Amino acid sequence: MIDDKLKFAQLFMRKYDRAIGSGVCSFSQTGIGAMNFTNMCVNSDFVPDSDEVILKACRVMRLTEEEIAELMALAAEGREERDA
Repeated sequence: MIDDKLKFAQLFMRKYDRAIGSGVCSFSQTGIGAMNFTNMCVNSDFVPDSDEVILKACRVMRLTEEEIAELMALAAEGREERDA
C-alpha cells in the first residue's frame, strides 16, 4: 500500500518553490543548511532537527500562520515517526 499522506519535506518544498519562484526570497536567505536542504530534496521522510531553522525559513518565505502551523505539525509527526 502506498502512503499518500503528505510529509513535512514534501509540503516544505512546495512552499519553498512558490517563494523562490515568486522572488520572495533566495536560498541563502532561508538559513537552511545545504545538508538539510539536500536531505529534504531526496528523502521525503527527512525533518530538520531544529524548529528554529524551520521557523526562520517560514518567516523568510512569508508563510501565513496557518501554513507555519501545518508545517510545524508535520515536522513533529515526522520526528515522532523517526524516533519511534
